[in-house]
Amino acid sequence: MSLTQRLWDTALVPALYSVSENLRGTLVRVLAYMGALALFAIVAASFFRTTAFVATVDAPPRPQWIKVARPYAAFELLAPELAAVPFDYSILRRPADGARKDVLTWGSAASDGPSMMVEIYRAGIDTEPFIDAEGEIAARIAGFTVRDGFKAAGLIESKFGPVPLVDFTISSQGKTRRCVGFARRFDRPVMQIAGWYCSPDEEVVARPMLSCTIDRLTINSAGGNSALDELFARAEINRTFCGQRSPILAATPERETAAPAPREEKHSARLRGRTRQR
Repeated sequence: MSLTQRLWDTALVPALYSVSENLRGTLVRVLAYMGALALFAIVAASFFRTTAFVATVDAPPRPQWIKVARPYAAFELLAPELAAVPFDYSILRRPADGARKDVLTWGSAASDGPSMMVEIYRAGIDTEPFIDAEGEIAARIAGFTVRDGFKAAGLIESKFGPVPLVDFTISSQGKTRRCVGFARRFDRPVMQIAGWYCSPDEEVVARPMLSCTIDRLTINSAGGNSALDELFARAEINRTFCGQRSPILAATPERETAAPAPREEKHSARLRGRTRQR
């Protein structure tokens, strides 16, 4: 072998060895890097899957109805017979379809005096499944201790038309109270007015008084709902103003009018005829 060949081999072999070592080292680093990425992906996937599961288990279900924090009273009902009873006005909304409940409450089932609840339920869809008065009232007094039956009790007239009634008796803290529930649905707009009135004891709830109370329900603002405004406007035409057109109750006109002052007759100071002279 010539001297030139030996020098070439001596220079080439270390170079090839160096390249091979570099390739091997690079391949090892690439494999290590890919393994680290795979491990990180597995850890991350496990973390998010665990977090999602915990959130699903621990997070409370979103309520179907949400109570409005600062309710604006869209309706008003003057009830002089309940003037001394605590009053509450609340609004519930259902985000799923935009339904709304305005709930007016006087007292409670556990109070000593009379109590009443009136709910104006505006449906979010035209196919809201309102049922008969018995079913509607039964669903709203599920938390009460009901005694002595639960039955339909005919109709009463109101400015909204005939209103179906339901008779029931509740027991609270060893005290029995007679109650009358009512529910009236409407097609335009799709809504329902429902509630009940409970006497402070076993006294029967007077139907004329209940009719008068329902007639006092008025609207402050429908929030641009022309159909609701129209419904209450038509109802006012039929309002009896708590007995003004009925001999059962004393008349309560919409506004008081001053009684006319008695008419004074003017008498002439001049006497007619001639006086007798002596």
